[in-house]
Amino acid sequence: MTTAGPDWQHLDRRMLVVHPVVDLVKLVPVLLVIAITGGSTDDRWRLWGGLVLAAAVLAFGVSRWFTTTYRVGGDRVELRTGLLRRHHRSVHRDRIRTADLTANPAHRLFGLAVVRVGTGRREGGDDAELTLDAVRRGEAERLRALLLGGATPDDPDAVAVPELARLRWTWVRFAPLTFSALAVVGAVWVGLFRLAEEFSLRVPDAEILRESAGRAPIWLGAVALLVTAVVGAAVVFVEGWWGYRLTRADDGGLVLRRGLLTRRTLSLEGRRIRGVELDEPLLVRLGRGARPLALTTGLRADGQGEHVGAVGPAMPRREAHRVAAGVLGVPPAAGTRVPLVRHPRAAVLRRVTRGFAPAVVVAAVLLARPEAPGDAVVVPVLLVLAALLTVDRIRSLGHALTPSHLVTRQGAWVRRTVVLRRGGVIGWRLTQTFTQRRAGLLTLHAVTAAGRGRYEVLDVGVDRGLELVGDVTPGLLTPFLTDGRAAGRLVRR
Repeated sequence: MTTAGPDWQHLDRRMLVVHPVVDLVKLVPVLLVIAITGGSTDDRWRLWGGLVLAAAVLAFGVSRWFTTTYRVGGDRVELRTGLLRRHHRSVHRDRIRTADLTANPAHRLFGLAVVRVGTGRREGGDDAELTLDAVRRGEAERLRALLLGGATPDDPDAVAVPELARLRWTWVRFAPLTFSALAVVGAVWVGLFRLAEEFSLRVPDAEILRESAGRAPIWLGAVALLVTAVVGAAVVFVEGWWGYRLTRADDGGLVLRRGLLTRRTLSLEGRRIRGVELDEPLLVRLGRGARPLALTTGLRADGQGEHVGAVGPAMPRREAHRVAAGVLGVPPAAGTRVPLVRHPRAAVLRRVTRGFAPAVVVAAVLLARPEAPGDAVVVPVLLVLAALLTVDRIRSLGHALTPSHLVTRQGAWVRRTVVLRRGGVIGWRLTQTFTQRRAGLLTLHAVTAAGRGRYEVLDVGVDRGLELVGDVTPGLLTPFLTDGRAAGRLVRR
């Protein structure tokens, strides 16, 4: 494989336009506040201060091109940055886990892209990621393929890659059912209310507007919130997943492309995929939907945002099972749809106790309050909801062991089905609380270098738990089983 020359290279010259423009756009809200609050003669200095700040941001954006250089050698990738304080970062190519591309509207307008070279270090640090912002789109694709060992798109020997999934616009119906989308819309509403409160001090008819709003029926406000949530969630979905395609690369890895305003290309090497996870938040599950994720080494959970490991948006459950099976390279019946082994009766009783106890305590507190007629309706509804969630938790609890994977499922608010490759399990942690010891149960934590790093098999019998550990990692427990007292030696409180 040929590599880039040893000479230091500058980023693309077009970044001299892109960076100042992007930085100035970020500064617009600050300049607007300065302009609004600095209208008097005595406050003109604020306006001049804003102009000086804009000029400084412009100069800093231009200086980045002169102070940033990089080179890709045969064994290392190096980056030099900084004007007053110089930084020299160097990453060995054997440690590179990801080389992902992003392009916001300004980058796309000028044919540029940002290359983020990651080492997958969970604790972050200066050597956790190198960012080349920005290079030509073709050069970015070449660097990504070079650093990950794949073929470039312009390579005549490259073959067509099979497609695992493509966006279907009917999936937008799941957008209002996701907690993240609702959180974004809620944040927007809070920001609008605070902005209205600030400006109401300067609006002469503010009292009249507030009185009119107070006379409006409650259902009208509820409808407005609902419409805003639905439309806002759909907008967030369209921006994030526009043009979504998931394809299989030649090396068995995955290539994910998505985004309307900001275009993103994420590459996952096949040899680093340790399994899949199928998430079903409560509202999405009620809509018969789910979201597939890939458990991959090299993705930091603290740096990639909400979509860490996500290989698709919330989609119909049948389609999510198919995508998860495609990521694993197995039939759906051998992946997330494999029949699960039910847990002992003691585990079911624990689900009942843990599900009902908080609801019973809250109900008792409500009924103990004097002169609370509304509680006669609230308490039965609370107990019915607790019963439904408890039944759902019982139905969700289970595990299975296939010739190549460990499968575990649990959860009610968010049901998670995890399919982990046996070879991806690098260790175990066995825990047992006081009540679990009394019930003869324990919880297994399968340790892996991918995803969240640890996945639970909740409330299994002690004998069954030790059997699972022995089957997934043969010989690991042999030194501890010599005297037949494995549970006391292995289980940590």
